[in-house]
Amino acid sequence: MPKKRKLNSKNPKYMTQEKKEGPKIKERRLLCDVPVRNSNGEVVEGKTIPIYGVWYEDEIDSKN
Repeated sequence: MPKKRKLNSKNPKYMTQEKKEGPKIKERRLLCDVPVRNSNGEVVEGKTIPIYGVWYEDEIDSKN
């Protein structure tokens, strides 16, 4: 009986070689670091989350 395929494996044998269907990213820039809040709404000291702005290439611009 064959082994089952392992899902979420880091082994390249199990990785698919699919092409991404989404648009190409032109630029990704860090906008700011936002403080983290806990379940009570209080700011947690020393923890921040980076917020990025993402610009995509237009298909019209990439063809010309």
